[in-house]
Amino acid sequence: MCSGFVAGAFPLDVKGLDTARTAVMVYDLTFNRPVVQANVDKPLIPASIMKSVTAASVLNLADSYERFMTPVIADGVIEGNVLHGNIVIKASGDPTIESEHFPEACHFADSIAASLLAAGISRIDGSVIVDESGFIHTGTPQGWMKEDLTWPYGTDLHGANFRDNKFILRLPSRTTEPHVPGLDIRHINQGARARSVKRQDGSSTVTFSGRIPPKGWSDRLSTPDPGKVMQHEVTETLRKSGIEIGGGNLSRGTGSTLIYTHFSPTFDSILRSLMHRSDNMMAEGMLRALRPGASRDDAIAEELKIWTDKGISTKGLSIEDGSGLSRNDRMTAAFMTEMLRSMLGPEYGRDYISLFPVAGRDGTMKRTFVDTPLEGSVALKTGSMKGVRSFAGYRFDESGTPTHVIVVIANGLRCKPADLKKGLESLLLEIF
Repeated sequence: MCSGFVAGAFPLDVKGLDTARTAVMVYDLTFNRPVVQANVDKPLIPASIMKSVTAASVLNLADSYERFMTPVIADGVIEGNVLHGNIVIKASGDPTIESEHFPEACHFADSIAASLLAAGISRIDGSVIVDESGFIHTGTPQGWMKEDLTWPYGTDLHGANFRDNKFILRLPSRTTEPHVPGLDIRHINQGARARSVKRQDGSSTVTFSGRIPPKGWSDRLSTPDPGKVMQHEVTETLRKSGIEIGGGNLSRGTGSTLIYTHFSPTFDSILRSLMHRSDNMMAEGMLRALRPGASRDDAIAEELKIWTDKGISTKGLSIEDGSGLSRNDRMTAAFMTEMLRSMLGPEYGRDYISLFPVAGRDGTMKRTFVDTPLEGSVALKTGSMKGVRSFAGYRFDESGTPTHVIVVIANGLRCKPADLKKGLESLLLEIF
């Protein structure tokens, strides 16, 4: 039985819970008061509920239907069917190009080829160039763990992002899908039973350790330089479309002709997808959308200004990234509660609420609270990393109107994640 209403007891009755490093807030929106609360002013590692802050910040500053734009320029002089110059892709941080999660954002290279042929260009003296100068890349955020960077969930945001910045590596053939130019694959400890894969931050060397199974081995890894993958795929697609590419390293020409502009899905579509799937790279892209062309620090400063301008205290709030993957992030349950309350205004309330996965139905909440009265009536963003579990979102009445804000941030967790979910379920059922 939950001990949420016993005087002096911690609201969550979960064995292995570090109650000194766990914050709980359930806030009644009808009566404007907390139902239960504990440690709400303590700064804690929030994990992926930081994405809820990123999404709210974007909706405060941008139109839901805004999009990333990637222009493709014929840089040089066009004479007849020949471009005496280069094709330049002006990449500026769109995280969705050729994403498997957005079919409408695919066919990037095909669209460039079709646009060139429509313009009568069938030969390019120069090369395909991916220009990322409009994006300030400062490396991975502080607090990201080295072991995370090898895997797709730990991929960094670049000016040019392509195919979710991930690829499949197959051994022993050493082939990749898509092709990753310049990848250095090293195989060590070839007789060892235990297998591991590592890549250092900023390096194009993947080190595989251990024995390769008789049927081979494959896995998805993060792409070191997605701009090179984009460049290679666009170049090969143009050639297959009958466009000759000289490949010369030409200097910038005197002419500049817009050939094609690629538009991302709308911001609300990106936010909904990243919130439901907890996509770190796309969250980083949306953070940077707060200050296009500026640095990550500038975007974070803009984010903090949004909430201070709204009169919400940011005491105890420390932001290193937009995804919550950094272990340097800190947040209080009090801040998260006030932020979630502020997002219920008519200007973006329904848009924002729709971003949260619904218990028993969507994304990271699909298997949570199934076959309980909470199924379908609670929508929560979840967060998970070693020793950390978090939940933040809303409870709704039968008409779909939010009635409560729910925030749980647990650090130093020594229990099974399922036990914490069960404890939260017991608390919420007792309240509701």
